[in-house]
Amino acid sequence: MLFTVADARAAGISRGVLRGPRYRQVLGPVYVDATVALTSRLQAEAALMLTPGAVVSHDTALSLWSADDRAAEIVHVTVRRDPRRTLPRVSGLRVHEVQRLDRALRAGLPLTSPERTFVDLSPYCDLTGLVCAGDSLVRHSDAEPNHLVETALAAIGVRGARRAREAAALVRSGVDSPMESRLRLLLVFGGLPEPETGYVVTDSAGGWLAEPDLTYPHSKLGIEYDGKHHLVDARQWRLDIRRRENLEREGWRIRVVTAYDILQIPHTVVARVSEDLRTRRHPLRAA
Repeated sequence: MLFTVADARAAGISRGVLRGPRYRQVLGPVYVDATVALTSRLQAEAALMLTPGAVVSHDTALSLWSADDRAAEIVHVTVRRDPRRTLPRVSGLRVHEVQRLDRALRAGLPLTSPERTFVDLSPYCDLTGLVCAGDSLVRHSDAEPNHLVETALAAIGVRGARRAREAAALVRSGVDSPMESRLRLLLVFGGLPEPETGYVVTDSAGGWLAEPDLTYPHSKLGIEYDGKHHLVDARQWRLDIRRRENLEREGWRIRVVTAYDILQIPHTVVARVSEDLRTRRHPLRAA
């Protein structure tokens, strides 16, 4: 599928044709048929063609572990440091060097492990962004929050290790999206008790009712992030309404939060949830 400029020349494809509408440039001298969609996996495959023995790392590894197939402006790979090796200088490709190469496989591609990916990202993310990355890595791989904690603690002398340790302690299982991570951190950093993730609400007969994004079980308060898909998917919208009605029937209060709330008026989110907790006599001192 992928081929280089040298491959094209050997096949009789001129540079002018290669730069025309029939072909798509993926990364540097690596091309593909124009009908093939540009994805993060395709970019990773192109990067590995240019850096034999490398592993996909950093943001690119996060995308692949998290099943995020959107193409990126920069593709990251990591190689073992070798003074005899000449690294490729290609626009859109960043090659990192390490003494000891960490390697895992994801759908046939060599990547840094989720734990190493998390630590590698720590110098380039703020605390919230790194927790979002950790939540996503835990969600989509066999890594667990305590694995990230252990790896961060062992990263002595590594750039960003302090932030990695702080973020790892805030990573949780059962988080569906980065916006849900941001919502949880907004409440915690706003001084409220940390809500639970992955809590299953049952009815009086023990039957499954729902699994809100965030919950304060003792106060029967659930908080849900509504993304755009809730608006454009009519079936999802109907299911959401029915589920919330069932929860309210069991005495639960559901607070719905949107991206606008989180990103534009975060103080009102904290205030609204704080009031909900007061109304339900929940202790407001953060644990």
